[in-house]
Amino acid sequence: MKIFSKLKTLPNHICFIIDGNGRWAKKRGLPRMAGHRAGLDNLKKILEMVKVLKIKNVSVFAFSSENWNRPKAEVDGLMNLFREMLSENNEQYIKDDVCIKILGDLDGLPADIKQKSLYLMEKTKNCTSHFLNFCINYGGKTEILNAVNNILKNKLLHVDDKIFKNYLYTKDMPDPDFIIRTSGEYRTSNFMPYQSIYSEWYFPKTYWPSFGKKDLYTALKKYEKRDRRYGRIKEKV
Repeated sequence: MKIFSKLKTLPNHICFIIDGNGRWAKKRGLPRMAGHRAGLDNLKKILEMVKVLKIKNVSVFAFSSENWNRPKAEVDGLMNLFREMLSENNEQYIKDDVCIKILGDLDGLPADIKQKSLYLMEKTKNCTSHFLNFCINYGGKTEILNAVNNILKNKLLHVDDKIFKNYLYTKDMPDPDFIIRTSGEYRTSNFMPYQSIYSEWYFPKTYWPSFGKKDLYTALKKYEKRDRRYGRIKEKV
């Protein structure tokens, strides 16, 4: 991890849109599920790097609410990967003091995956050193509409930014500072539209399974050079 010692500024909340698994596999003459398997294996490596860097908040966009439209065999395969992901390393999360959140419509997931998600969130809810969010069956528009409908149910007459954020999946979390979408696609794909209004975005052409240590360093170096003004201008001295 010596390469990262040159970095002076790191995001407090980094997000990964892990895109390009299928194309990575196709390029190698492999089935798409081989790409998703490679993507999960790579995710574990990247998350370990991020943990060593002490980036406190991490979100991973793993499965969108629109991904149900993919072929059934691929969706079933992805669900099996999520079962694996949610079942392994539970004790390690506790040992590393990592709080896990599953962001998305849990009711739309297979019953056993919902149960595993709720179990893992309950098991790690008191962890405070790191916060790791897996966005599964997640859609930003749905998140906002759910928030609005719940506000209406509670008959609130006035809502500000602070109150509105309390109705989002990401309540109690800081907004993303830096969002990386791999594979060279220049789309936000319905990912945290409300929370990302001032996020820095980075779109490397690398497919997710090939996104390694040097790619992460390059991305973080790009972030370090961004001038985040939040609508302000710097006064001339």
